[in-house]
Amino acid sequence: MRLASFPHGALIASLVALAVSLAPAARAQSIADAADEAAPEDDLGEIAHPVDPPPSLTFRTWHWDKTAMYGGPSNAVVAIPNHLPAGVRLPLVVLLPGGHHNMQGPEHGHWGWWSEYGLGDIESVLRRGVVTERDLQFLSRKEDLEHFNRLLEITPYQGAIIITPWVVGRQLDPRENGAMVADFLREVVRRAREELPVIPSRDATGVGGMSSGGLWALYSGSACSDLFGSIVATQPFTEDLVEYLRQQIVSRKQAQRIRMVTSFDDHQRASTLALSSALRTEGIDHELSEYVGPHSAGFAAGPGGIDAMFTFDRWLRGELMDGTRPLPARDGTMAMPAFAPDRAHFAEAPVGQPLGWHVSIPSPSQHRRALGIVGGAVSLLLIAGLWRARRSARMS
Repeated sequence: MRLASFPHGALIASLVALAVSLAPAARAQSIADAADEAAPEDDLGEIAHPVDPPPSLTFRTWHWDKTAMYGGPSNAVVAIPNHLPAGVRLPLVVLLPGGHHNMQGPEHGHWGWWSEYGLGDIESVLRRGVVTERDLQFLSRKEDLEHFNRLLEITPYQGAIIITPWVVGRQLDPRENGAMVADFLREVVRRAREELPVIPSRDATGVGGMSSGGLWALYSGSACSDLFGSIVATQPFTEDLVEYLRQQIVSRKQAQRIRMVTSFDDHQRASTLALSSALRTEGIDHELSEYVGPHSAGFAAGPGGIDAMFTFDRWLRGELMDGTRPLPARDGTMAMPAFAPDRAHFAEAPVGQPLGWHVSIPSPSQHRRALGIVGGAVSLLLIAGLWRARRSARMS
C-alpha cells in the first residue's frame, strides 16, 4: 500500500524525503561526537583548515619537504604578536595536534589548534583579561572563573610566539614515533631561534598538546629536556602507555616543569591519574589539574586551552601563577624587557560576547550537530506518523 493511501499520506511522504535528505547529517554528527578519534577519510577536510588570525597575531606558514618522521613532509602555523617593539624577544610555545589532526596529514593537520580548538579566541580572551563561562565553553565551575580572572587582574597576559606543527600520530608502542617526533621538534626549535624573535633558552621554551599531542608533549618533550623547560599536556592520551611515559620522564637529562590537565569525564583520566601517581612515587615533581567536561575539542577550546596558554605565559617567564618571580633570572634571558600589548582593542568586546573571530561563526561541526538533531526529531515523527496511519487503516 502506498503512503499516499494512508491518512496524512502527503505529510508522511514529505517527512520520509526530509529524513532521507538528512541521513548524511546524522552520520556526520556521530563523527563529530567522537572528536578525539580519527575521522573518516571523507570528513577529514572539515576538521583542520586555514583560518584568519585573531587581531593580536600575524600568521606565517612553514614547510618542510623532508623530516625525521618517516622522511615525509610537514607544515606548521607560526603566530607572531603584532606590533612587537624592536629588540624584544618573546617565549616560544610549541603546541602539538590531536589524534584526528595527525590522521588528517601534514597538508591541513597543522591548522587543528586554530580551526577546531579555537586558539585564536583563547589568545584574544587572555589579552582581554576577563574570562567568562562562554569562553570556557560552559565547562567551568565558579572557582575556575574566579581563579583565572583574579590572576589576570594581578598580572595581565603578555603572550608568546606560538608554533603549531603537524606531527605523526601515536602507536601502541610510542617509542619509534616518539623518537621521530623528538627529532622533528629539535628542527622546529632550531628554525624558530634562527628566524623568529624568540628567547633562545630552555627556560623560555615550552611544548604542549591535546590528546595524542599531550602524549607527545610528555614523551618527546622529555626526550628534548635540553630544549624545553616546561611541558603542559592537555587531556594526554595515556591509556596503556603509563609505563612507557614513566620510564621516559624518569630518564630525562634535565628537570622540567610538568603540568597535566584532565577532566572528570575524560576517558583518559584514570590512566593520567595513574601516571601522576607513578611520577610522584619516583619523586618527579609536577602539577595535575582537573576541570569538568569530556575529552573533546570543546574542552581544548575552553578550560584546557586557556589553562595551557595561561600556564605557559607565567612559566616561560620564570613566574608563579600570580606573576611573581620566585627565582632569579636564569641564563640571562628573563631580564629582557617584557612585551605588554595594548589591550584597548579587546576592551571593545563586551564580556561574554563573541570576539568576532572563529567561535562566533558557526563551524561545520555545529551545523552538523543542528542537522543531526533535526534528523533525529524527523525520524521520531516519521515512525509515530506511520504507526498512527497503519493503526487508522486497520481500524477502517
